[in-house]
Amino acid sequence: MTVAESSINYKMVAEFAHLLEQKSGGKITVDIYPSGQLGNTTEFTEAVVSGSIDIGTGMTTDLVDFIPQYAVFDLPNLFDNVQQMRTVLNGDFPKVMNQYCNAGGIQMLGYSDAGFRELTTNKKVTKLADLQGQKIRVMTNKYHIAYWNSLGAAATPMQFTEVFMGLQQGTIDGQENPYMNIVGNNVQEVQKYVIETNHIGHIITFFMNKDVYNSLPDNVRQLVDECAKAATAYGNAKADKSIQQYKQTCVNAGCQIVTLDPSVISEMRQKSQVVYDMVRQDLGNEIVDQLLTAIQQAKTQK
Repeated sequence: MTVAESSINYKMVAEFAHLLEQKSGGKITVDIYPSGQLGNTTEFTEAVVSGSIDIGTGMTTDLVDFIPQYAVFDLPNLFDNVQQMRTVLNGDFPKVMNQYCNAGGIQMLGYSDAGFRELTTNKKVTKLADLQGQKIRVMTNKYHIAYWNSLGAAATPMQFTEVFMGLQQGTIDGQENPYMNIVGNNVQEVQKYVIETNHIGHIITFFMNKDVYNSLPDNVRQLVDECAKAATAYGNAKADKSIQQYKQTCVNAGCQIVTLDPSVISEMRQKSQVVYDMVRQDLGNEIVDQLLTAIQQAKTQK
């Protein structure tokens, strides 16, 4: 993983390692390499696909270059809340995604999350007009760029390592990330507002080389699946608790948290249809409709 030991990714994998060693009576151990020790995201993902690294963890957007269908999770304002997102990620839709994963050389062990990605900025945003012309740093992802431009902002792709200085110097007005990354990189020290746009789920992936997974004895493979399921649930529980702590850290730093009116979120969803058109054009209608159907089903579940 490229993220640090404070991340949900690390806590999830550490729990997986603990459970696997415990349940196997010490016969199976997992070595964990955080903070990019085994390369950047592209490098370690390539290594998992090729089999020189067994397991990796990142986020869905990182996998798009390897498995293009993961762009379906770049559709903005998909989920009404975190619980709805988790219902989808624990339902049947991951089986659809895993067919594409297998074709790309990996087996998805499970999904966790760090809640939603949120907007931080120095200009208060309560309506879309407030976003006009604001330079918002985004990932180098064409769907994210199209989204923020559709809202009237000036999407500015930039490496995350350059974001703090860009905010400090005023070359960008804001950026978007989950609370985990906002506080992890002290963004609250140079931004006045966190706008809870909840625009994209920060979905954490937990994947294994397909051939290694398939080569495991049946009982070991079942144990890996069992421990991975428990570990992703553990990650989600940690995320919920940590998000509350991160919010308090933002408030303590003098940052105001703004909750948008549902009508504004609805307007953002309408404006973002350009991104839905792009993803449909790139991936086809079937996978988009399958995800939207899974979300509709999740809405009916209590």
